[in-house]
Amino acid sequence: MAEYRIETVRNGFRDWTARNDRGAEVRIGAAEDPDVQPSFTPVELLLAAVGGCGGLVTDRTARTVEHDGLRIVVESVSRPEDDGRVGAIRVSYELELPEGDEHAADAFARGVRLTHEKYCTVSRTVEHGARIEARLPDGTLVFMAG
Repeated sequence: MAEYRIETVRNGFRDWTARNDRGAEVRIGAAEDPDVQPSFTPVELLLAAVGGCGGLVTDRTARTVEHDGLRIVVESVSRPEDDGRVGAIRVSYELELPEGDEHAADAFARGVRLTHEKYCTVSRTVEHGARIEARLPDGTLVFMAG
């Protein structure tokens, strides 16, 4: 699997920009702060990563089924007892399949299942968890979990 590096820099109070090594940027801010709009919240970026990964992988796993009109909706579901975490991530694949074409329906379902069972790095990482390490400027490890 490829290694990734994202640099996140502060633009101002609760206003950040994430950049990858290929020059792409995304603005990150608090949803309730009008001074940093338009932007994504960190949770929205997580959901976008799940949907984007699902879409990229589905392009391969369901390539035998016409899916140009595919729309993937990813929602966070949280309850008070989730204590500051996303409790569940719901991924909905919205596509009009040819009516009565069982082969297309089965192939698409198989593709979506394989996407999340085997190939989508993002959803598999969220499902299984990843170790998180936080280091200070001098390299001191101040937090680790997972």
